[in-house]
Amino acid sequence: MSRPKSEEKRNTLLSVAAQVFAKNGLSASTASITSAAGMAEGTLFVYFKGKDELINALYAEIKNDLAETMLFGHPQNGSVQEKLYHVWSNYVDWGAKNPDRLAALHKIKVWEGLKAEVREATAERFCELQSLTESAIANGAVSELPYEFILAVFSAQAETTMQFIKREPHKSDFYKENGFKMFWNGITAKG
Repeated sequence: MSRPKSEEKRNTLLSVAAQVFAKNGLSASTASITSAAGMAEGTLFVYFKGKDELINALYAEIKNDLAETMLFGHPQNGSVQEKLYHVWSNYVDWGAKNPDRLAALHKIKVWEGLKAEVREATAERFCELQSLTESAIANGAVSELPYEFILAVFSAQAETTMQFIKREPHKSDFYKENGFKMFWNGITAKG
């Protein structure tokens, strides 16, 4: 009779995989992950069929955590600017606290083995953010730009802000507020 799987071990493997992939890329071996986790080499295969399944599971776990964090406490009332600042602030805080997960996420999202169904399922978690942005465009609060472009600018500006916060954590609020102002002015400018 096989022993029941441990959610704690699975979570440890995912957490350590994020660290290993962030540092060494997706070509890192499964043995390096289990070794860093302090587990026997075959343990990974108890929880995942192989490295590809591990990477897809890690992507889903990170994206779901990120969506939950970004939208946590999302104000139902307020201006579009206030709502987007709330999401922005949560994203910047998450990224500043989770640099390995963010680095691993960037590597995985361009990985050719990422399954379409995993990408689509995690994208659904961001529907509220997409709806907010699209309604802001429709009512003229935001320039008429493609949602994907706004999201890319949002991410790039937020991640630049995270880098400055990492260098000067005592100026976190300053960078977060001014980084958002630059983003907001860029998507609302009528040119």
